[in-house]
Amino acid sequence: QSYKMINSGEGGFFLTDDPDMAAKCAVYAGAYEGLSGKHTTVPGLEHFRNLPVEIPNYSLRMSNLAAAVIRPQILTLEERIEKYNRRYNKLSAALIEKAGEHLSIPVNTPGVTTPVHDSIQFNLKSHFSEEQVQNFLKECHAHGLPVELFGARSNARNFINWGFAPTEEPLPLTAEMLSRACDCRMPLMWDDSDFDDMANVICESIHAALDEN
Repeated sequence: QSYKMINSGEGGFFLTDDPDMAAKCAVYAGAYEGLSGKHTTVPGLEHFRNLPVEIPNYSLRMSNLAAAVIRPQILTLEERIEKYNRRYNKLSAALIEKAGEHLSIPVNTPGVTTPVHDSIQFNLKSHFSEEQVQNFLKECHAHGLPVELFGARSNARNFINWGFAPTEEPLPLTAEMLSRACDCRMPLMWDDSDFDDMANVICESIHAALDEN
């Protein structure tokens, strides 16, 4: 996951002739939301079944080699945080200016002094229907910008997928909020001007989705 703040690769080695055990290890290691399809040595999808929602994703990826790769990245951490946050502030301001009546952006939790905005989250407002939300996502993808929906059935952050920590009762308000909560990565390797394009794509996709109905 090279877009993370500190990245050491996936790493690790596991040898087995048991496809069910291999599938479990892949999920434990972090193969959620269909990411197992990116691996070349895991068993077929039939062995994964509902594992991604039945067992937790521990994201266990560390070794001496990984640590050696990580240590130099710590030296540039503050520089990269400043770059992420500067871009985030500009992007969020542009979104509010151009489409503030249609979306809201969460504020930092009180007491947080050093946020790291390597992605942007925003909520489409309540006047969006489910169809309009989907049309918005399709418009963004059509313009080459992947925007994820936290409330999507396949999203690992959606509580309905937490079979390892099930809720004791329905959570309708949480489900309603997630149904319009969006997430978009802000790749560090992009140029500053690319985030102007990102703002334009998001805003134009919002208006296109609303105009279709």
